[in-house]
Amino acid sequence: MPCEAAKPAIVVYGKQLGRKLTVCTDKHCPVHDPQAAAEAAAHPVPTMAPAPEIETEEEAAQREADHEQRMAKYKAEQERKEEERKAEFDRQQREYEAEQANRDKQRKARVATFERIIEHAPASFSPAQMRVFLRLLIHLDYSFLEEVASHFASGDENAQQSDDEIVLAALDGTADEKLTCLALRLVLSDHVGIPHENQPDFLTEAEQVFAPRKPKVVRAKTDGSNKPKPTAAKATPKKETTRKKAA
Repeated sequence: MPCEAAKPAIVVYGKQLGRKLTVCTDKHCPVHDPQAAAEAAAHPVPTMAPAPEIETEEEAAQREADHEQRMAKYKAEQERKEEERKAEFDRQQREYEAEQANRDKQRKARVATFERIIEHAPASFSPAQMRVFLRLLIHLDYSFLEEVASHFASGDENAQQSDDEIVLAALDGTADEKLTCLALRLVLSDHVGIPHENQPDFLTEAEQVFAPRKPKVVRAKTDGSNKPKPTAAKATPKKETTRKKAA
């Protein structure tokens, strides 16, 4: 449905690349925004009362003045609501940006944890490590090879090999003592991202058995009262030399 804020646009990405269409550019359009439409229906624009059959000039001027007063009040109320909407939008935008910054920080920390687990992979798994590894193996996603293949392909999107071929080639080139590193990369690559709510965090679970963090040692601050106080050096008195008087 057309509106006053409708503008022509063109799709620049995706399957419908080049398609021309018309879009609404007003976030609070009374035609396309149900909330704005309900607001407009509840508070319509004031209209001037129709003139009676018999009306004096004074009455016509008063009717017009009343209409202008209602319009001024209506515009002031609309401006106030627009300021409120803008303030609410700015608040939500700040919250969104803060949340995104926090998620970016979490992603970087999780990537660092993942790399630390791979770096400290043991030559063989202990029973506790094997249990976690098998849990990860059970929860493998069908597309788990994509991230691993992307790692070994060095980000080359034009690689002609399939994911299976890339990973199999990496397996052939992996030294015996590094096979556990490859095994952990296979099962953990799909769990680097931030898990959804109520989902298990397998990366943290793997960190606890493969690369636990060392507790920070907090050193007690000293106030300097136990330090030895400097001692003042005593000045040795100079010996007075007496000159013998000549006889």
